[in-house]
Amino acid sequence: STLDFDSIQESEYNVHFMTISDFAPQTDNRALGLRFKTGGATDSGLNYQYAMQRNTAATSSELRSSNDSKIWLAYNCSVTSNETTNGYFYIYNAGDSSKYTFVTTHFMMIDKDSNQSSNFQSAVYDIANAVNGIGFLTSGDPLEYGTFSLYGIAEG
Repeated sequence: STLDFDSIQESEYNVHFMTISDFAPQTDNRALGLRFKTGGATDSGLNYQYAMQRNTAATSSELRSSNDSKIWLAYNCSVTSNETTNGYFYIYNAGDSSKYTFVTTHFMMIDKDSNQSSNFQSAVYDIANAVNGIGFLTSGDPLEYGTFSLYGIAEG
């Protein structure tokens, strides 16, 4: 029902880069979200804050912000053929227990109403704690379709 990355080599990489290709939920109008793991356990508390600028062909522009139990990466995802969600995001400071973990994202999709949609977002896990895993979930159905790839970026 979820997809977990339980070993992100947080002590080796200060920055992580993730791509998500061809994500489609089992049912229309679902959102894709992420949560961090600390000490091997998923944090589902209200420890995530984010602000998103979302643009669609139908509604022009929308701003969302929240203090939530997860970071929502994309909204109104479609299950219809060729209407997949694609995007990438960076995670900063995951392995540093003295700093907050920050996220920046960019996603593109054809949403459930066949509108072109894109969003940019900044987010923070507002607890200074070493993050050692990432978990993905949807707003309703089990996670089933898509390719999730995680990369570490070493300081040079």
